Amino acid sequence: MTFETDKREEIKPQWRARLEDALNISTRGKRRLLLVISTVSLVAIILGIFPTKIQALGIDIETKNQRDLFILLGAVNLYALIGFILYAWADILLQFRIQQNANTGYIHEFIKGKASIFESLNYRLRYTFDFIVPLLYGLYALYRIYGVINITQIAAKN
Repeated sequence: MTFETDKREEIKPQWRARLEDALNISTRGKRRLLLVISTVSLVAIILGIFPTKIQALGIDIETKNQRDLFILLGAVNLYALIGFILYAWADILLQFRIQQNANTGYIHEFIKGKASIFESLNYRLRYTFDFIVPLLYGLYALYRIYGVINITQIAAKN
């Protein structure tokens, strides 16, 4: 199967690299970890779903212990965010290197305005969806965790 432009000319292999998946398997795994841990963090914070007592184990979680659990959750979230940034950065650099090595690569054609509107839109949306949205989501979760840690610290002092 070949990809074709609006003018029915076959898309060059360099263009195909940009239209196909830009993330490798390990980066997708890091992104998945970041999205899952950020979602768990936000569910715990926004909906207030955080255990105060685990009856099966006979554990009562005091406010101080909740703070420690949120610190742990924040540390895991930070680890996932840093891991995603490192792996995604490598994928972004690889894609730019592929395009720079091609005299007629997609980026050059994109800048010159020779890429179709749908190819340009696809490139921008996928870049945003694959790299920017998970990054912002993870940062927002860390911000909310930081806020909860400060609130529980004030509550523990009183």
